[in-house]
Amino acid sequence: PTCRKWGAQVVFSPFGAHLSSTPMDCPHGALDSSLVDVALPQVVSATSMRHDREAPSEMTAAAGPPAESGEMAGFTELGLENEGSPPPYSSAASTSLAYAAASRPRRYYAEQALLNMLRPRRSEIEDLLRGFWGPAGLFAAAEVGTFLVLRKSFFEAMTDGAFELWPRFEIVVEVHVWASVAMWLVAAVQVLWERPRKSRDFSWIHRRTGQAMLVLFYVIVFPTSLYLTVMQRVDWLSPAVGAVLLDTAFCTSYFLYRGWRIVRLSHSARSVSLHGRLMQCGILMSMSILPQRFLQLYLTAQLKSHHQVNYSVSILVTAILFVLFGHFWDGPRGGIWLASIGADNAEEAYGSAVASSFERYAWRSRWVVYMVSYSAIRHVADANAYHHQETHAS
Repeated sequence: PTCRKWGAQVVFSPFGAHLSSTPMDCPHGALDSSLVDVALPQVVSATSMRHDREAPSEMTAAAGPPAESGEMAGFTELGLENEGSPPPYSSAASTSLAYAAASRPRRYYAEQALLNMLRPRRSEIEDLLRGFWGPAGLFAAAEVGTFLVLRKSFFEAMTDGAFELWPRFEIVVEVHVWASVAMWLVAAVQVLWERPRKSRDFSWIHRRTGQAMLVLFYVIVFPTSLYLTVMQRVDWLSPAVGAVLLDTAFCTSYFLYRGWRIVRLSHSARSVSLHGRLMQCGILMSMSILPQRFLQLYLTAQLKSHHQVNYSVSILVTAILFVLFGHFWDGPRGGIWLASIGADNAEEAYGSAVASSFERYAWRSRWVVYMVSYSAIRHVADANAYHHQETHAS
């Protein structure tokens, strides 16, 4: 339907969670089916937990206001209006997500644990990103402060020069750090400042900051990230380390491009909402380096003479999160990403509702491609460096 609103009453009792939903006239335009994909099917699946002996009349009676006593009864109304971005879930709706996840096959290994921990109001990605802003701010402040005082990155200063190379490399490091900090700052304005997204008078701020973020990423952050990944000194398990860093860069690029493309092709409320989700996925992907940085900091404090080992171990240990959240095999098309984007939005978000056999094979074989490409480029770079040394020596 083109003009509908769903009012959903979720009733919790000792027998499970129950749903009664009624379509109503809605003056706000088309139904946001992306939200329906997230909320209604999961709540409906929870109704299968209802005990067989419970009569329909009991469900109807339970749909009233929540009891004042400590009984496990209550309801919440989910007004799924199309306002350009999904309205937040209530605490009861968050509980229904956990019930639903327990009653169906999990979409990624850590799904049940993550839902129980976050109690997401909208999606796992949005709540995870909300928790990443603080660590990102600390990391950015440490990098900026170290550059202002020592003219080197924070971790180069902490590792006694174990990763420092020639002057050109150090210039690229500084440019990359400043551009990355600026990109995250603009991204924070995009995500955390809601007024420009909801007000026509200030919408130009949202558009301009979004354009600035994309320019910073594709012109500076992305190419310098690739250069530093390939050229940095890594003594232990360098192909595997390089593969993780390359995947972070390319998947960030993928999400940001898909989000930009959707809003360029359509300005419907559903497309704008999907655009926001994809951009948040891209921002979170760019911040996936933060757990590694904090683990590396801890290892550096404990093992001060093993900087190269600390770096490789921290990269590969935190990469286990890719497995737990379903990113390792299917990349942006699987796991937590697809769960947060919504199956109904898959065709618009990815270009097809279901990944073809070739695309699925491409995503799953990307790790081998990364490692082979990294090793080949490193071999050529090392050969050129050796040739230059021989030329200068002669």
